[in-house]
Amino acid sequence: MNILLVHNSLNDSTSVSGVLKHYALVAREWIARGHLTDFLVASAGFSQLMDLCPQAGRVSSDRVFNASRYLDQTWRYFPAYGWRLLNAHFLRLPRQYDLVYASNFLIFEVYAADVIAKRQRAGLVVKLQHVLHSQPKRESFFDRLFLWTERWAARIANQRADLMMCLSDIVGADYLKIEQDLGLQASKVSQVGCGLDFSEIDAVPEMEKRYDVVFLGRVHEQKGVFELPEVWARVVASVPEAKLVVIGEGPHRLKIQQFFEEKDLDASVTFVGGVPEKRKNALLAASRIGLSLSYEEGWGLSVMECLAAGLPVVAYDLPVFRSVFSEQLEMVQVGDAQAAAKQLIDLVRHPERQRDMGERGRQFVRRFDYRAVAQEELALMEEVVRRRRGESTWGPLVAEISGGESLSEPGFRVAAPSRGSPSFAGLRSGADWRSLSHLAKADCGILLILLAGGVWSVPVRGHPW
Repeated sequence: MNILLVHNSLNDSTSVSGVLKHYALVAREWIARGHLTDFLVASAGFSQLMDLCPQAGRVSSDRVFNASRYLDQTWRYFPAYGWRLLNAHFLRLPRQYDLVYASNFLIFEVYAADVIAKRQRAGLVVKLQHVLHSQPKRESFFDRLFLWTERWAARIANQRADLMMCLSDIVGADYLKIEQDLGLQASKVSQVGCGLDFSEIDAVPEMEKRYDVVFLGRVHEQKGVFELPEVWARVVASVPEAKLVVIGEGPHRLKIQQFFEEKDLDASVTFVGGVPEKRKNALLAASRIGLSLSYEEGWGLSVMECLAAGLPVVAYDLPVFRSVFSEQLEMVQVGDAQAAAKQLIDLVRHPERQRDMGERGRQFVRRFDYRAVAQEELALMEEVVRRRRGESTWGPLVAEISGGESLSEPGFRVAAPSRGSPSFAGLRSGADWRSLSHLAKADCGILLILLAGGVWSVPVRGHPW
């Protein structure tokens, strides 16, 4: 198969999200099994792909925008998102694809993938990583804009996707609620999680433990970063020599660093930003305890990376963590910074408990190998291709969600995809002017609102329009 992975949410040359890491890993396995795989991303993100998956092809959806110098100015992203949506209609592609895969449930992934799938008469695959409607603290103008476009993404996925997958049963249920609210027929959704390449982590030699706690993840409000200074202040008050390392990049990094300075905590914390995989794994090996303050996760890849490195993890009590990691985490009530600090202090003071929890977690996550995940997705995608070619072998199929709930029950059903054109005749890979017919009123509305959102937020003499 020829697969095009659409990942239009990558905006800079340093950030590595859990989603990008996941697809870099599964793409390695798909390519190893003989399936040509290309990434459609902004040129700014080519460097991360070269580091994570040099075997994959890279197709640029945006040769101009690069947010590396202004990650905290997210208003700049909106015109770029609008351009990537529009460019999907004209983009010259290097080859004919069998499947176009939207890597995330965002309008600039789903819409672009749908347009290209129509142009190429290819199958459309959508993977649900997160559902924004389920996330707290989504109250700003831009949050409302994202929530509105997510509803349009749901309509596209519901009506056009040949295959829909979700990271976890929690994400799947959140998505089906949107469909229900929109009055749409429930989609058939298959649950496929995340995995890791444990050989990369195991290859790191034992290192001196320079950091007591590591915070790994995007530096964003949804990851609980605004509670991090309070948590750490409480830890340092009890363990003055404690050290924290923050791995990751994001729009709120400068603000958080400022908060640490205001609390006179800057000497005890190191911000390393987005780093290559080898250095990230080395930093995990040099740490004792992992910390997650996320308010919502689709899976928890950063938590899994900490566990794989043998670190015990303190985290907010999220349903998805209970579903995926069972009893491997030290969980506290969401938003309870005091309780999180208390658990960290207890682990710092009890090295034996650290080691016991860390080793138990290390063994537990070995079940999540990326090769098995890649093969599971591949089997579902191969069936889509067979079906579109008129060679379907689908029969009664039931897949199990963790906890024993059947995917064949209402809402979660794995069955033969029923949407999309059966034709596999190829279109030319270059710009297809006939694709303009796909610009319906709703499509134009999405483009205009994203572009207007960017224009509205451009500062003029210190003020927005």
